[in-house]
Amino acid sequence: MIKMIYQIFNPDWLESLDTFEEIMWFLVFYLILLLIMSFFLKIALSFFSKAKNTEFGHVFLTSFLITIVFALVFLFFGSWLAWLLALVITWIIISLSHNVGFLSAIVITVIAFLIYVLIVLLIGTLLNITVHILPF
Repeated sequence: MIKMIYQIFNPDWLESLDTFEEIMWFLVFYLILLLIMSFFLKIALSFFSKAKNTEFGHVFLTSFLITIVFALVFLFFGSWLAWLLALVITWIIISLSHNVGFLSAIVITVIAFLIYVLIVLLIGTLLNITVHILPF
């Protein structure tokens, strides 16, 4: 299982999903990623009173769409163009699905990321461990 986690950073990581068990572990990690992402996005959306569809199901669907966009964009593009395109599409998805403006979507993304960083640093401090905040 640990071997598979490090294989994700390999460009040919999809070829490492040989067995049904490895595919299921990947899907479990993906579901955990979606739940964490949805949690922080929901907290960030709660700071905006005019945001609509802030129930967890709608936020989970938004997170799912964002991860699909990132996967597709990085599949076809590389480097800074992929980051720029994926972030702009992410902000459009957030602004349309939660009825906030484009600049508010940018602020929501920044708030969600900062809350994530603060909680990870707090957990790392409480457990007295070194944490890697960014997955890359």
